[in-house]
Amino acid sequence: MFIIYVGLIATGAFFSSEINIDATLSNDMQRANLLRNISITALGNLGNSILSVLIALACFTTAVGIVAGTSDYFKGLFKNSQQAYVITAIFSCVFGVVVGQLNFNAIVVIAIPFLLFVYPITIVLILLNSIPERFASAMVFRYVVLVTFVFSIPDIVGFVWPSETLKSIVKFIPLSAHSFGWVLPAFVVFILVNIVSKNKATV
Repeated sequence: MFIIYVGLIATGAFFSSEINIDATLSNDMQRANLLRNISITALGNLGNSILSVLIALACFTTAVGIVAGTSDYFKGLFKNSQQAYVITAIFSCVFGVVVGQLNFNAIVVIAIPFLLFVYPITIVLILLNSIPERFASAMVFRYVVLVTFVFSIPDIVGFVWPSETLKSIVKFIPLSAHSFGWVLPAFVVFILVNIVSKNKATV
């Protein structure tokens, strides 16, 4: 992935002078348009087809993973019911097809609030699972995830219902301008809960 992203950055820098960006497009549409134009500039008319195939394959593998994981999760909730697995898989596929009919900008608008909710918690869970267990007790998990969730709410609300009042409040939270307002609070709570837990253990 590192090589891929470095390649995209290098390609964008190399062809930046040859590509015109439509300023009337939204930021997300500009990114999509930029990627398409880079492909065409680098590979000619064939670039558009290659890009389409690559995106289709990337989306397909991601979709298979998400559908399988979600279906397996619900299967576990319903006592390993195969029927629950099948129903969830079918519903997920149908939902994906319906959403796929929307234009790129609409999909981004729908997806970003969910990503702003899921990504912080996912990142925190991955990090907590990767450190020694003595620093990641059940209490640490509970409080860090809770704080992460609470401090990610302004990002979600700010995207769905932009408000100057909300902006004036969250601007005091470090990194909130980059949708990382949850990072410092989660880290502070991680340290504090570990200190409290250690003090309780020594008493």
